[in-house]
This record gives sequence, C-alpha cells and structure tokens, in this order.
Amino acid sequence: MSRKKTTENNPSAKGLQLELAVPGWSETDGLNQAAPPAIDVAREPSGPSSDPLAPPPAEPRDPVPPVFTVTDLIADVNVRLRNRYGSVWVEGELGRINEKNNIYYFVLKDARSNIDCVLFARAAPPPFELKEGMQVLVRGYLEIFPARGKFTLYVEMIEPRGEGALLLAFLQLKRKLEAEKLFDKPRRTLPAVPRTVGIVTSESGAALQDMIKIARRRVGCRILISNALVQGTAAPASIVAALHLLERRHDVDVIILARGGGSLEDLACFNDEGVVRAVHACSVPIVTAIGHQTDTTLVDFVSDLRAATPTEAAEQVFADPALLGKRIEMLLSRCHRATASRVDRSFRRLSDLHLPEPRMLINRRSMELADVQLRIERSVAGRQERARGRLEAASRRLSTFLPQRRLSERENQLQKLSARLDAVVLMQLRERTDALSRQNARLRALSPLAVLERGYAVVSDAGGGIVHDANQLNPGDGIRVRLGRGRIDATVNKVLPPEGDPG
Repeated sequence: MSRKKTTENNPSAKGLQLELAVPGWSETDGLNQAAPPAIDVAREPSGPSSDPLAPPPAEPRDPVPPVFTVTDLIADVNVRLRNRYGSVWVEGELGRINEKNNIYYFVLKDARSNIDCVLFARAAPPPFELKEGMQVLVRGYLEIFPARGKFTLYVEMIEPRGEGALLLAFLQLKRKLEAEKLFDKPRRTLPAVPRTVGIVTSESGAALQDMIKIARRRVGCRILISNALVQGTAAPASIVAALHLLERRHDVDVIILARGGGSLEDLACFNDEGVVRAVHACSVPIVTAIGHQTDTTLVDFVSDLRAATPTEAAEQVFADPALLGKRIEMLLSRCHRATASRVDRSFRRLSDLHLPEPRMLINRRSMELADVQLRIERSVAGRQERARGRLEAASRRLSTFLPQRRLSERENQLQKLSARLDAVVLMQLRERTDALSRQNARLRALSPLAVLERGYAVVSDAGGGIVHDANQLNPGDGIRVRLGRGRIDATVNKVLPPEGDPG
C-alpha cells in the first residue's frame, strides 16, 4: 500500500509539489512495525495425565521476545525510517554551523526542538553562505548514525526562506561581483537619435505598453521586441537568451531591459549571476528599468544607464522632437557665434601683421625663387659631375672583374699548366722505362732459365725433388732432366763419385 503527499496548501513550499510514495504504509498501522516471530509453545492438556510415569506438567511461560544486537536494531530502525518518511522537507533555523573537509554539520531548530543535520558540499554545494539564525528549507532523509547512535537528517538540498534570505543572497552576490571589479565597467554614451531600439521584457506586461506610448510621441525609429520571462525560476535563462538574440543583430543601437514593479522575490531573476554577467558582457549599450524608483537590482550596477521606471527609460532612449529642435537651434547659435568670433580674430591678426604692398612682395619672392632655382641647378650639376666620376671609376674597377677577361687569363694559365704537365709526364715515363729495362736485364741475368740456356740442366728424382748429389740416386732410378728447351725422362745406369774422389 502507498500514500501520496503534496504541499500545495503548505505556505512554506511556495508552489513546490512534493509527492512521497511510502510502500507498506497505512493510517492504522503507525510505524508499520514488523510482526514478531511466531513462537510455538507446547502446553499440557488441562486434565490429569494418564501415564503415571510422565513428568509433572510444565508451568506456562510467556512468549520469548526477539533479541537484537545494537547494529541490527539501528539498521532495522533506519530501514523503517526510510520506508516511513523517504525524502522529507523540513523548515527551521540554522544553528551551531561547523564545516570540515567540505562537510557541513549544523543544527536545524525551531522554538521547541532541534535536530542534527549533515550536508555533503561536494555532492550538493549550498547556493549561499550558511550563517546561524538564517531561516532555511531543507530536503533530506532521516537516519541514525550507527557509530554514535544519533538521530540525524542528511540534507540533500537547502534554500533560504523569506525575503530576508533573498536580501542576504543579494548582498552576498553583490560583494562577490564587486570583488571581481564587475561593477567598474565604464559607462557607454547612448546614441542621441537611435535608429533601432531593442526591448527585452514580457510582451504581456504593462511596462512594454508604457514604453510604446512614449515612443509614439517621439522621433520615429525601429523597435525590436525580444519577449522574455521576467519572473520565476525560468526567467534568468529566458532573459539571457533574449539579450543574445538582440546582440546578434548588428543594427540594434541600444537595448532596454525593463519590468514593472514587484517584491524582492518577484525581481529575483534580475539579481541572478548569469543575467548580471550577460548584461556586463553585452556589446550593445543597455538601459535597465526594473521595478519602481526605490527598487535596485544587480543588473543596474552593470548597465550603461539606470532608469527609475520603464517610462523614464523610454524618455531617455527615444529622442524628443521638441528637445531635438531646441538642441539644434542651440548648436546653430553656438556655431554662428563661434564663426563670427573666429572671423573677428582673423581680421585683427591680419591688421596686426602690417603686410607690404602685394607687388613688392611678389617681386621679392620672385627674386628669392630665382636665386633658389640657380642654387638648385648648380647643386644638381655638381652632383651629376661627381656621380659621373664615381661611375667611371666603378667601371674601371669593374672591368678588372669582367668574366671574359678572367676566363681568358684562366685559359692561358691552363694551357701553360697542361704543357708543363705533358713535359713532366713524358720525362717521368722515359725515366721509368729506362729503369724497367735495367731491372729486366738484371732479372734475365739472374734467371735460372738463362743458366739453362747456357747448357746446364736441372735433375729431379721420381718424386719431383731436385737432385743435388749423385749419392741421392741408385742405378735403375728414373730421373727427369730439365734443359733450356724441353725435358728428358731417363734411367740411371751408373752412379759415379765426384771428380777427384778416390772412391
């Protein structure tokens, strides 16, 4: 079973629709406590036992209650709290605020009670500075912290309550923007006669009709209306989009951001940081006309002109024909006076100069001009002569570096070097040829073949070894004899001792 709860009639919610679906909840079961476990207890019959040996009847005992550990009990209670309440909205006053490691610990209280609260700023950073004594509305879930056994409200969202909180948020944002020097922007001058005026406001608002009435009585110009929401949570984004739409048009000379009067909560969208930064960054001059004369919003500090009312803004922007006529007449009068004064001063200066007769002045200037012309001709002639001399000297120096002349010189040098090279090569060739002939003669004189040519022979045994001594051979051994021309294979018939050997 489930039950739905809304806050349509709750003044603290201000239009917030809250629906809680709580499973397992009914109006009659309170906390919907779980049924205790069923315990079967054996009981004796009321009559006497027929068995004489049976034990005496047991006395009746009360049902055994369930036993929880502390951890199980807290876990069970937390589950029941979550199932019973889910996400709850609570309004109260802030007290004992402590921030540590980006976690806010504080107390939410009213006249009779208080509850400990925890807000994790990393997951849900507060949109304003938390201070003791502030009235706030929070949303969160209930739970008992097991480590300390404390009943705690874990906050998921927090917002200020009442006009005083809105004023506090206004002042905090103002201090932040002042620290950024956002309000120090130089104010731009509005065009005297704008050709195209853009208006950012609600099409159905009375402020637009008031401005159009003024525009119809003034100098005609083009009016572009960019419709925007000027109240509610969606208003800031709508205003920024309307401003960007007009800014992208390059023919808009000035923009009026206007809204009729209202409470601080009604004008909250003009205190939004995104709207203030959009007005500050707009490339077109902006006139703000928010509420009545006593109303002040943050966009007034960054606009180029603040008007007390939308009507006054129209009077400041749209040119008045009567005022333009008077201004033109005043400017013409100033021009006439300035021109007459300048002419008078010029005549007085002219009379103070004591100028000579014009003919004498012309003759004098003609003589001076002729003298200057003569000096110029002489100077030019001298410069031409000096330039001619420098040119001839440069030509002479240049002739020594002409490519044809340098090429001819290098060709002569090449021919001489070539003749010298041929002579040197020929001389070295002859010397090398003579040396080669001498070496060849020496080689021929020392060559074993030359000895053989003179009648000598070289004898080798059957194994190819050279025979130096007759004792190396025996009768019947085969030998090979190499002569100057050809070879002889022979057989040893007899081995004789060397000459002069008695053996």
